[in-house]
Formats: sequence, C-alpha cells, structure tokens
Amino acid sequence: MPEPRTIPVEAARAAVLASGQLAAIDGPYFLAAADAEWADFHVTTEPPIAARVVITRVGQEPRKVTIGWAEYEQQESNDPEWNELRARKPMAIFGSEVERHAYRVVFADILAPLLETRPAAPAADAAPGEAPAEPAARNWAAEIEAAQTILEIDTIDREARAVRAFRADAEGTALHRQLKAKRKALAEAPAVDDWAPAPGPSADAQGPAAPERIAEVQASIRRPQDHLPGNRASRRASKRKGGRR
Repeated sequence: MPEPRTIPVEAARAAVLASGQLAAIDGPYFLAAADAEWADFHVTTEPPIAARVVITRVGQEPRKVTIGWAEYEQQESNDPEWNELRARKPMAIFGSEVERHAYRVVFADILAPLLETRPAAPAADAAPGEAPAEPAARNWAAEIEAAQTILEIDTIDREARAVRAFRADAEGTALHRQLKAKRKALAEAPAVDDWAPAPGPSADAQGPAAPERIAEVQASIRRPQDHLPGNRASRRASKRKGGRR
C-alpha cells in the first residue's frame, strides 16, 4: 500500500537534487494493460494500471520503482479535488506520483526531516500516563450553513482541511460541495446599501393635528390690528388734539 501523500513531488525533488545524491532518473513509464508493453506516454481514455521509474542513487545500482493505479485510487485523500484532477490527467498526475514514491523509497534518509511524523503534544492538564481526552467532533455541515461572511466560510475551509474533513468518499465530497456552494452564495449576495433611507416614525409617534385644534391655536394668536380703517382714524385724531381730552 503506498504511503499517504504527505510531501509534494516538488519538495521531494528539490531536497534530493540539493543533496547531490541523485545519479539518474528515467521515466515515468506507463502500463496501459496487463498484456501491453511499458511506454513513456499514455493516451487512452482508461487510466493506466501501473507506472514506473528507474532511479539511481550515487554509489548504488539502478532501481525500478513501480506503483499500481488501484492502490492509489483507494487511498484516502484530504482533498477530493486531487482525485478528480488525477482522473482528468492520469499521465501527468500519476507520473508525478510514481516519481515522488521513488524518492521516498531510495532517499528516505534525506526526506525524513520533511515528513509530518511528529506526534501531537499531550494536553497540559493531562495526568501522567493518562491519554488526553478526544476533542468533540465538529458539525461541519451546520457551521457551513450558519456562516454569514466569506471570512467565516474561508476559516471553516482552512480548519476542515487541517483535520482532513473533506475525505475522498461520498460524505466528504458532499461536504466540500456544500462549502463551495455556500461561498459562492455569499460572494454573489447583494451588498447592503449604506445610504438607505432611515425608517419612518413609529406607530406611537404623534400624528398631524386635528382641524379643531388648528382653529383654536390660530384664534389665540394676537395679530396686529393697524390695517383696520377704524384704528387708523383714531390715531390721526389723537395726534391732532396733541393728546388733550
């Protein structure tokens, strides 16, 4: 059974080349069928049944390293899109798989520091000899549904990938599709209008004054009376008398 894909082929290739221990690598070669011959290309619609490279380390004999498609097809992956990509590009992706596996086999001592083999640290409050308690399982589907912003959905995506929640099975694939659909919906949601009009008055606010009240207020207002004819005649007569009675 092949090892988990814990290190990408680019990192493995760079570490091996930097060591100066790679004498030669030939391939990859593909086997299209059990009765076919090895070829350095694969063009049929069906995936190859196996892939091979011939790799040589300085001071050692050449070594053939072969992997089978069925073994990697059954391997659990943290990213469901990886298996979809491998199905679309079997020659490129499966070829890189056999190259990476060859580096792991022949240059295990060089790649060991790059592998994720360190165990998790125990909880600080755990008693000596006592295993730390298992964390409660998260309901990823509910968290995705409750997300309100793209920042929240991206945080859930990052944390789910860290614990391999998107498994290469029906449940993991459905969960990953739910997350992508939710993120698309949030991205396409209309933006809130910051210049929207303020809400109107509440139901308890005082309404317009009644007509009776308006007439009462107008009647109480003291207005100037100079414009009346009687008032103007009285002022003129008072002025002629000089104020005498």
